[in-house]
Amino acid sequence: MRPPFDMLRACFYLLAFVIASQVVAIIFGSWTCFYLLIVGMAKPGDCGGFGAQAKEMWSEVLAAILALLLAARTPPSE
Repeated sequence: MRPPFDMLRACFYLLAFVIASQVVAIIFGSWTCFYLLIVGMAKPGDCGGFGAQAKEMWSEVLAAILALLLAARTPPSE
């Protein structure tokens, strides 16, 4: 018999997948910018907006993590 579906655990796994995919995207993007600078296809400063976009993505993920933690909190016992 399977245990009941736990929505909080499913949300946690979904959020872990989103964080892992963002880490991969940021690493790939920074390597691409670095490669384009070395090859000469990009000028210094062309990838300046990349850092701002990465910070914005992480702030949204951290807000989602905090919301998930608040949802997981058990009500105080009387």
